[in-house]
Amino acid sequence: MNLRALIVAAAVVSSAGSVLVAQAPNEVPYEATRLIGRWRTVMNRALEDARASATESVTDRMEEFVSPGAVPAVQDKASEERLKRADDALERLVYAMVKAGTRRPDGSVIVEEAALDPARRAICPVYPFCDRQ
Repeated sequence: MNLRALIVAAAVVSSAGSVLVAQAPNEVPYEATRLIGRWRTVMNRALEDARASATESVTDRMEEFVSPGAVPAVQDKASEERLKRADDALERLVYAMVKAGTRRPDGSVIVEEAALDPARRAICPVYPFCDRQ
């Protein structure tokens, strides 16, 4: 199971106390967009907390990473607990990316594409098996 599948699984497992409640099918895209915004905020806060920034290509990859899990999470009415697990997994990924990033003399870190694979290996001990679904 890859990391994306792990986050999707953490987000989509249903629970009685769900916080994502799309009342009609046409609301699902809007709820999914809000969830992607939540995850983007989680990732950006983790970068800020670590005094790091990511290149545009990395932020694009981060967005691609979380987007596929949003619609199933909304459709399955993922609980706040499940979403918190997904948030935590995203934070771990970002901190691992920062750790693999390039530290600058002022103490800040630049996260470039080269940090993605080491970050994935850091949070998935059986990499490359994390890529298998």
